[in-house]
Amino acid sequence: MRYYTDIDNTKNLKIKFKPYLIQKNKEKWILTQEGIYKYFKNQLFKFKLAFCDDDKLQTGDVVSSNFKWIKYDNAYNIPVLYTIIDVDTEKYKLHPKSSTTFIIEKMDGGINDYYFESNEQIDNYSLKEDINSFLSLVN
Repeated sequence: MRYYTDIDNTKNLKIKFKPYLIQKNKEKWILTQEGIYKYFKNQLFKFKLAFCDDDKLQTGDVVSSNFKWIKYDNAYNIPVLYTIIDVDTEKYKLHPKSSTTFIIEKMDGGINDYYFESNEQIDNYSLKEDINSFLSLVN
């Protein structure tokens, strides 16, 4: 599940989080009226937005999302109307065994989105500790 929080100054995130970087990806997202298309290992897949049964929850300044992108079909062609966007994704973890990942998505050289991703529920102690640890690096 994704968890969002407000970070006032996103300019220095990359510098402060650099020691915790575990993965960088460059992707091309093909946006259509039917969903997002992405290539993985030379195969084209279609993604759709799915809403979870869980309600949107909030604890303190952290809000959970009740949606996620799901890969649901192989595709062999792209719809006629589409837009391609380049997305650079950086993933950070405090330690290798952590179940919480901080993700930054960048487009056009700037930060477009940032969020925490974890299998833990919003009231889990480890999740709260990881989020607080990352946020303490920003302040």
